[in-house]
Amino acid sequence: MSKILIIAEKPSVAHDIAAALGGFSKQGDWFERADAVVSSAVGHLVELACPEAEDPRYDLDRLPAIPSRFNLAPIAKTAPRLTMLKKLMARPDVHTVVNACDAGREGELIFRYIYLICGCRKEMKRMWLQSMTAPAIKTAFAKMRAGRELDGLFNAAQSRSEADWILGVNGTRATSILVTRQTGQRTKASVGRVQTPVLYLIVEREEAIRKFVPKAYFEVHAEFAAKAGIYLAKWIDPAFQPDPLNPDAKAERLFDKAKADSVAQRCAGKTPSSVSDTTNEITSMPPKLFDLTTLQREANRKFGFSANQTLSIAQALYEKHKVLTYPRTDSSALPEDYVDTAKATLTRLGDGGLQVSPFAAKAVAMVTFEKRIFNNAKISDHFAIIPTGLVSQTLSGEESKIYDLVCRRFVAVFYPPAKYLQTVRLTIVEQETFQSSGRVLVQEGWLVVYGREADDKDEPALCAVGKGELPANRKVEVVALETKSPVRFTEASLLLAMETAGAAIDDDELREAMKERGLGTPATRAKTIENLLATEDSKGHSIEPYIVREKKNLKPTEKAFWLIQFLRDNALMALASPVTTGMWEFKLREMEQGKFPRGQFMGEINTLTREVVDRVRSIAKTLPAPAAKKPLGVACPKCQKPILADDMTFSCECGFKVWRRIAGRVLTEQEGQQLIAQGALPTLSGFTNAKKKPFSAGLKLASDLSGKVDFVFEERSETESGNTEAAVKCPQCGKPMRRRQGGKAGGFFWGCTGYPDCKHTMDDQDGKPVPKQPGGAKASANKSGDTCPTCKKGKLIGRQGGQGQHFLGCTKFPSCRHYERVAA
Repeated sequence: MSKILIIAEKPSVAHDIAAALGGFSKQGDWFERADAVVSSAVGHLVELACPEAEDPRYDLDRLPAIPSRFNLAPIAKTAPRLTMLKKLMARPDVHTVVNACDAGREGELIFRYIYLICGCRKEMKRMWLQSMTAPAIKTAFAKMRAGRELDGLFNAAQSRSEADWILGVNGTRATSILVTRQTGQRTKASVGRVQTPVLYLIVEREEAIRKFVPKAYFEVHAEFAAKAGIYLAKWIDPAFQPDPLNPDAKAERLFDKAKADSVAQRCAGKTPSSVSDTTNEITSMPPKLFDLTTLQREANRKFGFSANQTLSIAQALYEKHKVLTYPRTDSSALPEDYVDTAKATLTRLGDGGLQVSPFAAKAVAMVTFEKRIFNNAKISDHFAIIPTGLVSQTLSGEESKIYDLVCRRFVAVFYPPAKYLQTVRLTIVEQETFQSSGRVLVQEGWLVVYGREADDKDEPALCAVGKGELPANRKVEVVALETKSPVRFTEASLLLAMETAGAAIDDDELREAMKERGLGTPATRAKTIENLLATEDSKGHSIEPYIVREKKNLKPTEKAFWLIQFLRDNALMALASPVTTGMWEFKLREMEQGKFPRGQFMGEINTLTREVVDRVRSIAKTLPAPAAKKPLGVACPKCQKPILADDMTFSCECGFKVWRRIAGRVLTEQEGQQLIAQGALPTLSGFTNAKKKPFSAGLKLASDLSGKVDFVFEERSETESGNTEAAVKCPQCGKPMRRRQGGKAGGFFWGCTGYPDCKHTMDDQDGKPVPKQPGGAKASANKSGDTCPTCKKGKLIGRQGGQGQHFLGCTKFPSCRHYERVAA
């Protein structure tokens, strides 16, 4: 019997699909029944790869790397999962492959890359999952779409992936090369399509804060006494018009103290000539349903949750607890045929025993079709985040907070508006105008769902002034104030800036695109912020972050200022432009709908990338030529050819390279000789970590011949007598001696911790230091050409170290680091 193969994005989703559809039995890493097989990826299984022949790596003369066609390569750690899916696709009884990955760009990309790398040509279909409840899964299964209907989405996803690679890899390589040429320091200047424009927004805000100079201004405040009570007022200029070029100017502000004093003196003690009230009804509509960005902003504002934390919680509420719909959405509307579903969901919430349940029960009768809520035109990949109607009793405290936010927002959207009576009072004294305002809530409307906590618009009511009454003028005074500096971004305000980048965009069409996509997408914005905050790279090595958290605020580090200034100084700000990112997002959105050709988009990306690299190349040509390389006097451990030294590296023509600057310290040529010849260096001082703190460590060459150098930190082991090694003093300088191993599988010796100022060493005998013997502690009967006594595979050959000492070393170095000192 022919079968369909359903591929989900994660094993948990595959399990839920099999459970919802029913009749499946587990077979290893998949589920199977008579007509279907359900399995899954584990996120991305495939990544882009540049063909080796087309990858210039860090050769500026050959950059940029723009492959004529990208290769697809398995991600090593998930390769077994890919192999399993390939076998399932190749089964003769499987005739159709169904994409049940997340319904969006990334989900489409994950599946299509698997489909392509496996060489599958079978019919493709799509399950579009909006929530993980059993009814929603059954509906998606019954309404599967032809795979070709999503070709536009895949084109956009593939273009985004390739554009990020092309611009990110070439931008990072080119700028890193230029930094190294200009400063002599090996620095990776990481740039990215979204990350760098976001960093620019943060740096630009911090620069405005640093440059801010407060301006003194003055307000004239008055206090009036009517029969019914006292009210306060501020002087205003009734003819004031806002000036976009002078945002500090406001109707109540006077920047001339003499004028403020004059107003106060003329009005002090004078009876008002008239009092007039204007009252209007103000309507406050319920807030829109949550998309991911607004949910992240609200959770940050109310609970201090990071964007990434909120996304993780919402994802768990969707996948694990099944109480929320798909969270990675940029829509705040529901489908137009969802009216009955909304009523059913409210009914279930009303019976759910939640704090919001009484309000949900009442809301059922309030549901009507409104374009503000139900609007297909406002929905892209997914509709707004709403409850599914299921109720879980196993939510954690943090999960309960996010769940309650979404439930209250969903219930409140169907309630009527809140209404206020807004009163503006103008009191005229000596032909000067003093303004008061008051606001009174007259209809709670949707605010009742929140217990009035959302009411940030209420103001004290103004006391009544009778018809014809002229209140007493009790006080008029000048109040000195200062303008406030811009405030740092919180994650909530940064998410808003990423969503709109409004101030940076002048074009209305672009602004609309930015509102829908902005800098990144809802699914990627949290990750972008976390990348900027990262203190470790992808390999776990410590790095200086671009931004840090100070309570709720985000503050750029000096590394961030340096990168943005570097881009400015070298006319490379196209890499940090919100306008550029907005244009790309707009075109990708158009591509999803089949309105913009993929080839044209990639052509524009390639053109910009070439312009950036050409700019870097032209600047590099104006710099002094690097110092000529000279022989270091040691053989390459990879190919045995001579190692050459220049100002920045110890390198070989075979590609082996060791950078001289390591954690702020530059290796001398003697240290380079010893490191490459022996594979290690004893403890050196003068290193600095990412926090600019000094430290000492030994160095060790990586055994994979990559040229990577690892730190080796001292371990304070105990001697047989129970005393630490610190008790052994150097006979030359008095500093502690340390027992060290000469290399992987090599012999032990004792070295002074005062190295490199003191280079005294002693031989090791049964874990204790002894004076060096002629020929060294291991001066045995072994000679050049003998079999290595450690690995039994290599041969011992004579070598000379950086300090002129002679030794026998194994030809299997660096996999075997055995060595023996011999007499010179």
